[in-house]
Amino acid sequence: MKRVVSIAVAFAAVILPRPGRAADPSERKLSPDLQIVQALNRLTFGPRPGDLETVRRIGLAKWIEQQLHPDQIPENPVLAERLKPLETLRLPVSEVIAKYSPDQNMGMMIESPFMAINKLPQAVRAKVFNGAAEDRTAALDAMDPELRARVLAALPENIAAYTPKYKDEAEKARKALQEQQQAQIRKLNPQLQDLLKPDELADARSGDKVRVEAVITKLDPEKRLAAVAMLPPKSQAFFPEYRRQARMKRAPRLAASDDLKEARLYRAVYSNRQLEEVLVDYWFNHFNVDATKNVGMVANLGHLLIGSYERDAIRPHVLGHFKDLLLATARHPAMLYYLDNWESVAPDSFDVGPFAPRRGNINGVPNSIIPNGLERLSHGLNENYGREVMELHTLGVKGGYTQADVIAVARCFTGWTVRNPENPEFVFAPFMHDFGEKTVLGHKIPAGGGEDDGLKVIDILARHPSTAKFISLGLARHFVSDNPPQALVDRMAQTFLKTDGDLRAVMETMFRSPEFFSQGAWEARVKSPLEMAASTIRATGGEMTDAWATVQKVSDMGEALYGKLEPTGYPDVAETWLSATAVIARMNFAAALALGQMPGVSVDPSRWQGMANAAIAKELLGHDASAQTLDAIAAGLAGKNYSPAVVASLVLGSPDFERR
Repeated sequence: MKRVVSIAVAFAAVILPRPGRAADPSERKLSPDLQIVQALNRLTFGPRPGDLETVRRIGLAKWIEQQLHPDQIPENPVLAERLKPLETLRLPVSEVIAKYSPDQNMGMMIESPFMAINKLPQAVRAKVFNGAAEDRTAALDAMDPELRARVLAALPENIAAYTPKYKDEAEKARKALQEQQQAQIRKLNPQLQDLLKPDELADARSGDKVRVEAVITKLDPEKRLAAVAMLPPKSQAFFPEYRRQARMKRAPRLAASDDLKEARLYRAVYSNRQLEEVLVDYWFNHFNVDATKNVGMVANLGHLLIGSYERDAIRPHVLGHFKDLLLATARHPAMLYYLDNWESVAPDSFDVGPFAPRRGNINGVPNSIIPNGLERLSHGLNENYGREVMELHTLGVKGGYTQADVIAVARCFTGWTVRNPENPEFVFAPFMHDFGEKTVLGHKIPAGGGEDDGLKVIDILARHPSTAKFISLGLARHFVSDNPPQALVDRMAQTFLKTDGDLRAVMETMFRSPEFFSQGAWEARVKSPLEMAASTIRATGGEMTDAWATVQKVSDMGEALYGKLEPTGYPDVAETWLSATAVIARMNFAAALALGQMPGVSVDPSRWQGMANAAIAKELLGHDASAQTLDAIAAGLAGKNYSPAVVASLVLGSPDFERR
């Protein structure tokens, strides 16, 4: 491993795109074979064995056309099999919340010692806590021994100290209660040694699949879940369904976000509709929502909403019209909570005016839609969404809007809220809305518009020339280079405006451009950690039976899936991913995968047996490796006895593979 790390350090300095290779339409085009590799590296999460031949047979133009129409591509049955256990992906959000919110009584399985005192009659409770020592003693004398023991266990030490008759008994009761609680905790959360005999314990910790499976499979279902939860990651990967069930038992509110993280890896690795998956990843980052944000007094609600956000707001629109995508994200509870629009109200809207909340219906809308907890908040206009929808989602920071526009847009979206955390669906609440006249980017929005004010803003922003340029620049940056040619961005923006924001048409303009297949665009992008992990598994022909360990590795490389706190999402440029720690994590992942040490993923190293270093590199890259990479590998392994898997690991960690 030291040898791998030393070569990794040598590679780390050259992962950035090579200088002096600016993308320019006038540059020499890539060869036909390299054009195929370029398309596979940009429209997919990396080529799998056999993909180059498939695209040659179909024809590159036809293959791109197929990817632009994913509904016409039969999906991989392996993907359906991998996604089947992840049930939250298919459930309505209300069912996810009902099923995976922890039972309020779960925390009462170990009764608080103060419950014994709280159950006493008020007069007795007053004597025990606030009475004189004599009154307290008399009250305790009157109790039966079992009740008195529970009360003494809960009695604060400073009170027990002034009750001489029961001081010692209170101390004994507290110790007995502590021992009882520890025993209950141990019973609820047993250790591996509590479940297995010494010889079974050794087998369970061996890491050998046959030995581990032999021990775990003979346990009853409850013990099996508990035992799998305490195995190391490598052994947990032998039992993906038990691992998942055990994790959900411990943290049910994380079920939806955990399922989504695993699904992201499975889809990236196995889906035949690769461009769609690349775009889902791209657009989620563009309309970023942090799953870890708490909502008011509701912890982990973001985790429960995040799967629906990707499924219902992002995925259906990635190749449709931008306006529909913008509206779907604006109305989704995940975004409404994340950027706080759910609590944005017109000043004094709760107190005065024709739409102030009162009993019964308000213009046909039930008063019950006041979001839970909103009446306890300091009411007022919240500008967060009004600002970010222009700066990050549409116009861009230099898109020509002012602070007055931010306020006007925020006023237009007042009343766009969520019914309640238990039933988090979009609803328009008239009593929260600012019905005054507004002006947004020079467009007058008349007074009295209601929900339609927000719809008009969506329309204004979706059709604005600055939005066309900003969206086109982002797509060109992601698919062409960190600094895409302005001429290409301009043509894409023209298509955006001409087609009313048809994202498929904008993508076609880019994929048919000379810039996309130019030498300037070749290897001009650095893979994100998700792209790195998925492309590595795909390149090796690896089989992923449990994605969880890989999800953790992606996070180690710097990309916590669905966990980016800032609304900006992850910056879509090379420098984002190239800290020294992240680069070493990439190399370590490549080594672990190629050498068969990645939990949940299996790779057959025999495929490289008898192959020269250059041949191994060409198979993994889809093209000849650079002389720089081959020289670095040869120098690092000179005089060493190494396997083809070691060579493969170094190719996968090389700059040639890290760039796309």
